[in-house]
Amino acid sequence: MKRVLITAWIVAAALIGFAAVAEAVQPAAKPFINVSTSPQRLDLGTASFPGPHNVSKALTVQVDSNCLHGPITISATTLRHHLGDSIPPGRIFVRTKGTYGFVPMDRPVAISAPMSGPHSIVLDLQVQTGFTDLTGRYRGTFTVTVMPPV
Repeated sequence: MKRVLITAWIVAAALIGFAAVAEAVQPAAKPFINVSTSPQRLDLGTASFPGPHNVSKALTVQVDSNCLHGPITISATTLRHHLGDSIPPGRIFVRTKGTYGFVPMDRPVAISAPMSGPHSIVLDLQVQTGFTDLTGRYRGTFTVTVMPPV
């Protein structure tokens, strides 16, 4: 009876050792970064009067990564009306926990510090409308960029 028990422990120890060696030899996972936004299409709403028009929690940027990445930035193109009117990026503002208030998007705006692992960034947006802006639909693009780590 003792002999069978001893043999079983040796097999178990050999299997544990083999698993440790196999894990050490296995190559590390390839680094990846996936970025998605919710919603895919953004409706900034209707501005009833000229001035700042706030859209709280307008956009969420979901980042899934297994490695360190650099800052994440967002930029905007000019919002264009089909009749030719436009709202430049300097009148489009973004706010996150990291921006300490609304920041104009005439240049890319850092919305996240370098980080690793999955995380979400909630964006509040603001559009400054004027008396001369035409009513109707405007189209534009927001671009989210993940910078390499420094």
